[in-house]
Amino acid sequence: MNRIYTLAIAIISTCFLGCLSSSSLLANEETKSVDLSLHLRPAYHAQFGGTPMEFEDGGFKFDHIIVDVGGQITPKLSYRYLQRINSVTPIFTKENLPATIDYAYLKYAFNDQFSITAGKQALSIGGFEYNKYPVDVYNYSGLTNFITCYLTGLQTSYSPTKNQELSFQILNNRLGSWEEAVGTPPVGLQLEQPSVPLYFSLGWNSSYFNDALQLRYAVNYTSPAKNKTLFMISGGQKWQSGQFSIYLDAFYQRSEIDYLGGIRSYTVSPEYVVENVEYFSILGEANWRFNPKWNILLKCFYNNFSTYKASASMDKGNCLNSWNYQAGIEYYPMKDDNLHIFLISTFKDYGKSEMLQIVNPCDDFRLSLGFIYRIPVFSIKH
Repeated sequence: MNRIYTLAIAIISTCFLGCLSSSSLLANEETKSVDLSLHLRPAYHAQFGGTPMEFEDGGFKFDHIIVDVGGQITPKLSYRYLQRINSVTPIFTKENLPATIDYAYLKYAFNDQFSITAGKQALSIGGFEYNKYPVDVYNYSGLTNFITCYLTGLQTSYSPTKNQELSFQILNNRLGSWEEAVGTPPVGLQLEQPSVPLYFSLGWNSSYFNDALQLRYAVNYTSPAKNKTLFMISGGQKWQSGQFSIYLDAFYQRSEIDYLGGIRSYTVSPEYVVENVEYFSILGEANWRFNPKWNILLKCFYNNFSTYKASASMDKGNCLNSWNYQAGIEYYPMKDDNLHIFLISTFKDYGKSEMLQIVNPCDDFRLSLGFIYRIPVFSIKH
């Protein structure tokens, strides 16, 4: 298996180095563009919780401040750098980068059909919530909320038609140390680091009926520990007609080690490894732009975190079930959609866990009032 991994990496690396040495990168190719934008999302959040539910806290908070730089170096070579500056993370040892850098890559397009991307990029996951800009997602569903989205590696994309895209991706499967990713093995559990700590992803995106119907699907595989496997399948369907759009996403992951850390974070001892986990999330979101300046948003998602087999530290059964409901209204005061004001309410309803090892979270409700503004700082084209 290790030889297969090495061969796949060698093929993609050879293609990428070949494209960089091609004649299209010679000095006679002029710089095409540089674009810099700033993304802001401040809001006032009022938090309620407990049983019975009472007001707990309120205050202004910057959810996101993002610097986004991108553009063309040549007609075929482009780049992107994106960093969130409202949070601080350490320099993770695996990639020698902080988690606040989402994108730092070069992309080379051989033609309209085939391209290669190298650097830090988003892990290929199916569905539309995951692929929305983070500043536009008021609350992520359970599974996507725990995924380490942005990792370093290589991706090849092939578009046989303008409405179809196939991709193959090889990325690191973690940012930092192995222990940070899986936790500390309890006494009696023998685990070793994986020989090849990489994600392998296949993605398929397509659209039909003049983009009215859009599909996004992906399959992911990695080894969280030696001789342990993780498999994930995800997909989303979106329908858009005039002022109305709706999408439905589904995610399923089965892993011999809790690599997401979702179940582990709710245990009595979250520092220890959790084995034999399953995650399932399904969500739907509808938007109705009933007026050019007004939009109504409704969203609902269900999460089920469970263990499919008993282990030394955890029984078999449902660890956590939750329903999450979201409703809000957005106002767009300008001619473009760069600025909008939002009022969003979010309710999280947690079922009682069957597992003695799980600390059951309390239901909570949040009311948020704020704005999202994409500020185009400058754009230079040659």
